[in-house]
Amino acid sequence: MLWVTWRQHRAQVLVTAALLAGTGVFLLVHGVHAADTAAGTAAQDLERALGDDFRLAYQGLSWLPWVPALVGVFWGAPLVSREFERGTFRVAWTQSVSRRRWLAVKLGVLGLLAALAGLAMGAMVGAWLHVFDGTRFADRFGDDSMFGSTGVASAAWWLFAFLLGAASGAVVRRLLPAIAVTIAVFVAVLFTVIVFGRGNYAAPDRVVVDLDAAPITDTMVADYAWVDRGGREYTDNPPACRSAGRAEYLDCLRDAGYRTVLYLHPPDRYWRFQWTETGILLVLSAGLAGLTVRRLRS
Repeated sequence: MLWVTWRQHRAQVLVTAALLAGTGVFLLVHGVHAADTAAGTAAQDLERALGDDFRLAYQGLSWLPWVPALVGVFWGAPLVSREFERGTFRVAWTQSVSRRRWLAVKLGVLGLLAALAGLAMGAMVGAWLHVFDGTRFADRFGDDSMFGSTGVASAAWWLFAFLLGAASGAVVRRLLPAIAVTIAVFVAVLFTVIVFGRGNYAAPDRVVVDLDAAPITDTMVADYAWVDRGGREYTDNPPACRSAGRAEYLDCLRDAGYRTVLYLHPPDRYWRFQWTETGILLVLSAGLAGLTVRRLRS
């Protein structure tokens, strides 16, 4: 079964390995260049010197949260649906290898490879971000793109996408509809996690800052509000400045004595949130694997 699995899916595995290698080479070259720039730059000029280098790479890396969807489309969705479309399941599941063993090997081997690929991607992106430590660019926690593409969460997203594709193929049993379902569900889950999930993994800290305060880097902001001199918070526009135009809005807030309230998670919660998100995705992945098995037994 291992040999059959390799023969059937080697194209996807090799293309993914090549893409990982290409990404790794790009991050290595870019990181070395950025490190050389940082080595010859004074601390107060570091962000200005590294800004262009960072933005160049970030334009491409900001799409990394969507990459696991490709694993679901090209690895997971064809896994079962292609067998039904071609009718090869009649041969594959009536030989000496049982249907249960066939599925266990396929899901186990390819799922492990998908998780390892995601872990490799997370490690590469995390190492690249370390080059920018000490600047506001090294935001692996507060930046949604970087959080889901680093650490163990990256592996969990890749595994989840693969099993989502496999489950979609087992349910609809047609390749193109399975691809459509995979993309739609992945986008919905990713949107839900980013907008409604991550900020609620723990109770946020309340921090009050001046309007002109420097940005707080590498933190995850769950919510914000305005607070007046009397300590009353406003989640909407404060009453004193609702009629102010866009150009005068901040000046109005300063003159009225308003400050900003941030509900945020400090950087030391990064790994706690990584494991929380990983646990959620593993539970979803286990449910998808169970759904795949159940559909193929019926």
